[in-house]
Amino acid sequence: MQGSLGSSTWRCAFLGALVALSSCVHSTPVTEGRNATSAPKHVILMVLDDIGWADVGYHGSDFLTPNIDKMVNDGVKLERMYTYPQCSPTRSSVLTGRYSFRTGMQHFTTLTPASTPGLPRKDGTKTVAEIFQAGGYATHMVGKWHVGYSKWSQTPLGSGFDSFFGYLQGEGDYYNHSLFSCLGAACIFKENRGVSSPVGEGAAGYDFWDNRQPVYDAFGQYSMDYYDQKVDEILKPYGSKDIAPEKPLFLYFAEQTLHIPIQAPPDGSYVERCRKVTGGSQELNRTILCAMAGRLDDSIGLLSDRLKRYGMWNDTLILGLTDNGGMTYWGEVFPSSASSNWPLRGGKTTVFEGGVRSVAFLAGGAVPPAARGTSSNDLLHAIDVLPTLAGFAGLPTHDLVDGQNFWPTLQHGVAWLRHELPINIGVNPLGGLPFRPGLIGGGGLNYSALISWPYKIVVGNPYITWATADERRRDGWWTLKDYRYVPPEEEFALPYRLYDLEKDETEQRNLAGEPQYQDVVKYLTERVRWYASKANGYKFEQLNLPKLAGNCRWHNWTWSPFIREEEEENDDDDDDD
Repeated sequence: MQGSLGSSTWRCAFLGALVALSSCVHSTPVTEGRNATSAPKHVILMVLDDIGWADVGYHGSDFLTPNIDKMVNDGVKLERMYTYPQCSPTRSSVLTGRYSFRTGMQHFTTLTPASTPGLPRKDGTKTVAEIFQAGGYATHMVGKWHVGYSKWSQTPLGSGFDSFFGYLQGEGDYYNHSLFSCLGAACIFKENRGVSSPVGEGAAGYDFWDNRQPVYDAFGQYSMDYYDQKVDEILKPYGSKDIAPEKPLFLYFAEQTLHIPIQAPPDGSYVERCRKVTGGSQELNRTILCAMAGRLDDSIGLLSDRLKRYGMWNDTLILGLTDNGGMTYWGEVFPSSASSNWPLRGGKTTVFEGGVRSVAFLAGGAVPPAARGTSSNDLLHAIDVLPTLAGFAGLPTHDLVDGQNFWPTLQHGVAWLRHELPINIGVNPLGGLPFRPGLIGGGGLNYSALISWPYKIVVGNPYITWATADERRRDGWWTLKDYRYVPPEEEFALPYRLYDLEKDETEQRNLAGEPQYQDVVKYLTERVRWYASKANGYKFEQLNLPKLAGNCRWHNWTWSPFIREEEEENDDDDDDD
């Protein structure tokens, strides 16, 4: 049976299914979500940061997350929601419904401070916020952006959000709300080495915003408290018995935890309840990471309580997902952390399941009663978030959407036809450096993976090594008990890896070298090549190098937009090379 899947009969049948699928991607009526005469529903899109598969209680974690567990268990577990291995590519797909390798946002480094990449703005792409804004919704964002900020039109305020409270970069200190510009080997601007900043070590720039204004009063205060307060400010008017807002709510809540730096919440009780959770090191400490997960869990509990208190729960759909797998402990090097994705292999930055399987769910009173308390193993991706939420709200999307609307499957049991999914198409993912090698087999760097159920192929390296030597490989397993690293038996440098996810979810047996699977390897490699072709929409990465004009030192020690809007005609963000 396994060997026969490599036959020409299987290939033809599968291609036929793909053709049928492509013809029905946008066939669902935009009014499928709700009756045109019914009251509009509230929508909350919640993106969680670097949560490992085994960092939540309902996946057997030693982290206590009762609020997350209850919300998920009362809703729908999306157990095969896939993302990219890193933050910026996933968030770009969540916000646009497009594959990141078709918008030039597939950087394996994620977006660098002071760089110019951003969401496509000139080709007809619309963000999920713009779609809901045009549909009569109030649109608000709280938390992490990290998909471009070189000019204000790239920020949330230029991307369909009525308001923004949070930070623009990929990470920040939870208390000082700053990010270094030159700290040891991680030096973006060498001219800043040894220069003192008022907001943190490493010539740090401040990055905590209320719309266009830095929130300096928050310096030294825990960021999660501010996010929860802002969310309450947004929700509270809907509970008013006098003058409730006329517009339904679309809220994008992008939580900061569990992203590094690993810093304990100010309330010591979170650490105390995690004393039995150990692992990592003094700096990269799983005990503290557990405390951070506890604080995140309380934040989600507050969200649930407030939706019920303000009479919104029954009319609200929540879609939550993590932006990638958890960052594991692979040494005392940046950006290592202390998450576990057990029993899945690898973690953030890798294309193994532990790096790209998302902790994801649908929740809220708007989840159909028949679907509550269920799990879905349908093959989903971050690109499906936009069309699914738009479909639920009865709103049109845009012509360039790659994703599909999952709502009819959830609401009416319509068959989900996807069998193929490109996990990552990373041909020469070096952030726009001039060197452009050939495609697969041409001697260039590859970092690609694709699922054609039940098979998953990895082409080239499963992750890109950093300039500093990793203390251990990132492609093994990190246990829950004692947080122990289990190394893989196979070599790191292999041209191909093939796994049967139905029988080997933990990716322990590489089938690529076995004779009976050669047709499968050949076919799936050709599918990766197809996605990596410019003729089929592939786009090289936008140039992801820091600009001198973006140095936080020249902007009152803030990471703020640094390109004037009148300079946009000189921006190359929509060029293919």
